[in-house]
Amino acid sequence: MVIGTDRALLPEIRWDYEADVVVVGFGYAGALAAIAAHDAGAEVIILEKAPEHFAGGNSRVSGGGMRIPVNPHEAAKYYKAICFGTVSDEDLAVAAELMSRVPDILRELGIEIAELGLPRTRHPASGSESFKIYSMAKNGKPLFEPIAAIGAGYLLYETLKKCVADRGIKVLYETPAVKLIQNPLTREILGVRAKRNGNVIHVKAKRAVVLACGGYENNYEMWINFNFPGVRVYPWGTPYNTGDGIKMALDVGADLWHMVSVEWDCPCIKVASEIYGCAIQTRVVGPLRPRVGSYIVVNKYGRRFMNECKTLVHRKEPLEITYFDHERLEYPNIPFYLIFDEKFRLKGPIVEKTTLGWNNIFNLYEWSHDNSAEIERGWIVKADTPEELAKKMGIDPEGLTNTISSYNRFCEMGDDPIFHRPRETMVPLDTPPYYGVELALTLTNTQGGPKHNMRGQVLDIEGRPIPRLYVAGELGAIWGFVYPGGSNIAEAIAFGYTAGKNAAAEEPWK
Repeated sequence: MVIGTDRALLPEIRWDYEADVVVVGFGYAGALAAIAAHDAGAEVIILEKAPEHFAGGNSRVSGGGMRIPVNPHEAAKYYKAICFGTVSDEDLAVAAELMSRVPDILRELGIEIAELGLPRTRHPASGSESFKIYSMAKNGKPLFEPIAAIGAGYLLYETLKKCVADRGIKVLYETPAVKLIQNPLTREILGVRAKRNGNVIHVKAKRAVVLACGGYENNYEMWINFNFPGVRVYPWGTPYNTGDGIKMALDVGADLWHMVSVEWDCPCIKVASEIYGCAIQTRVVGPLRPRVGSYIVVNKYGRRFMNECKTLVHRKEPLEITYFDHERLEYPNIPFYLIFDEKFRLKGPIVEKTTLGWNNIFNLYEWSHDNSAEIERGWIVKADTPEELAKKMGIDPEGLTNTISSYNRFCEMGDDPIFHRPRETMVPLDTPPYYGVELALTLTNTQGGPKHNMRGQVLDIEGRPIPRLYVAGELGAIWGFVYPGGSNIAEAIAFGYTAGKNAAAEEPWK
């Protein structure tokens, strides 16, 4: 049996819910899409995979800083430099203009924001000085700090969630979208198939669907196919980002872009991250601010291979860790280990409490102040000598012993001639017992997903918009290679708003 539409014949579908615009995902992008569509006169439903307690995606656990173009024309030049030819000049000019409007969008919603006194960029290029960084504020004071955010990302999400609730927008939690319903002849997206309470449901989108359901950082199969086979990485954010939007978009003919563009962060403690299912980060290695102390990072050969103090946050330096030795058919720097002595153990926890990241926001595990609980658990290995420590950890004993001796000589010299670690951070490893812990790579998020135009419309492999399908946020972000910190949030707000407004302007299908 079939039912008629104005353009095609389709199998009969029993619709369980319907709205003008269906938004998939409830982070910043999803919230803005829903708000913009509602304020344009559309009825809206949000489908959210997570339970309400864990909803909000990476947005909710982010730092909350927003990098905003103050001179869109110059900012577009900077975007061109960091996208490496993956986005057209015309589109980047529009993107810069859209993101410059983010402060006005938030203020119109009654959200106070203020400028931060942060460096404008860590990637010098033409146009790099054409930005200011903002965060949510209270009484004119930004609710953000450069190293340990004090909840600006969380508070912005909670504020946007209230904006959604105040509009009476329906949110279906624990309702993951699994498939887009498409007219096979016209290619129009008519709705979404989802799962709710163990049942399959169908949600009609009379005008359009907006995909805002994040990246693929927790989908190991996607990770090894798009990036580094055999390398285990632990995401810093939501565990609910498993590439669902990518699969749904591919199923209806979408093109993809920026799949290898991923955002690194400080490494994590491997065993703890494995247990808790998200990155339990150490900010000893690769932080924004160098740590002073008697510690080094080595590979299984016991050799240093990097400057431990060089920041890894939103940088490409972790590619040193993923270096591949073709002759040996291995990643020589994976696994890798943090090695330190007793005086560094007593300086404080190697995992610091902050108020960003999934572990910290949801209080999954709090590290002991002197690392003693983790030694008792066996997460940190303890030994009286470097040689004994190496044997316990599966590291080459001679290699580690020689490396510690060399490092200690460099400390005496006041110079690291091989890796150029800042001399003021270098303290000899000379106070037993010695400690080691295996580290693993950490991701903030992925940027890849369905390709889209600057109206937020998803494009097919021929560059044509797929009718009634929009995308916003981390899913299919515009950042082609290098990512300027704070830009995902600005992009999510700008393109969420744009996609929602344009989705609401579609004529309903009959």
